[in-house]
Amino acid sequence: MIKYLTCLTLLLIQAIISNAQYKRQGQQILVGFYNCENLYDTINQANVVDEEFLPNSEKKYNQLAYDTKLARLATVIYKLGIIENVNGIALLGLAEIENKMVLNNLITSPLLKKYHYKFIHFDSKDPRGVDVALIYNPAQFTPYQYLPYSLTDETHFNTYATRDILYVKGRLANEWVHILVNHWPSRRGGEKSSANKRIWASRICKNIIDSVHALEPNAKFMVMGDFNDNPTNKSLKQLQMENPFLKMFKNGIGSLAYNDAWNLFDQILLSPKWNSPASDKKSNFTLNNYKSIVYNNQALVETNGKYAGYPKRTYIGNQFAGGFSDHFPVALIFTLKMAENPQ
Repeated sequence: MIKYLTCLTLLLIQAIISNAQYKRQGQQILVGFYNCENLYDTINQANVVDEEFLPNSEKKYNQLAYDTKLARLATVIYKLGIIENVNGIALLGLAEIENKMVLNNLITSPLLKKYHYKFIHFDSKDPRGVDVALIYNPAQFTPYQYLPYSLTDETHFNTYATRDILYVKGRLANEWVHILVNHWPSRRGGEKSSANKRIWASRICKNIIDSVHALEPNAKFMVMGDFNDNPTNKSLKQLQMENPFLKMFKNGIGSLAYNDAWNLFDQILLSPKWNSPASDKKSNFTLNNYKSIVYNNQALVETNGKYAGYPKRTYIGNQFAGGFSDHFPVALIFTLKMAENPQ
């Protein structure tokens, strides 16, 4: 009798676990990237060229402007996190973030605080003080290791420093993933004359990937960022990764506009091994099924003036426009799928 009850109990526990897993199957996991366009605080920071974004500047970037900026960005992040069947954003790479204070103000804003988001950020040597960061939902992602990689070298950046690449390893929906958050050098001075800097950034990125693959051949990478290049440029191609945004770009879809032409600088790339069976035998779920989006909700679009149709930005010149960013966010929406031979 005791043996029978023990077996019955084990079967019931197994059924409960299995039922919980099947409820998770079909769950949506959203991974995104967003260039926040100059998310500064209003305090003059030492050793940072932030004078353009202070209360006494020509922009008059005061507390009201800062609070409005935070509220606008929080609205985008919140609405992005409720599309389809998504329960908040799992991971969100960010660019043009001044410091930890603005990140903390953002994730604790009224719309976002219920998700208990956390963030990973390092100060870089960028003279303007704008860095990359990663926001994550601890209910969906657990970080294990993280560190910055500098792009600065005497050949390519001998006159100025640029943003670091942020590397993060962790578990997303019970899968080990490696994430690289990027904001590659701008096209200042022209696309062709600055291309070598982005190609160098790409090489650093590829070196990081290769060094991890040397130890973990099946490691899965997400490489996200504002690359200041389109999917068809050499810098992106030499990463040799799957680009879910290539087709969108070829169809004329972009994340930012310049001279009345669309560019798709904001992308999330996946390693070629991404669609291989789950390398972690303890995981019954995979993140293989996904779709890509450029979140160009109409509220984020400028409706007036010479920039009508462009992303609605915070400032036009020194005039406060009360918008969001000069970039649209991008995202991949994964659907959890039961592995064919769960271990």
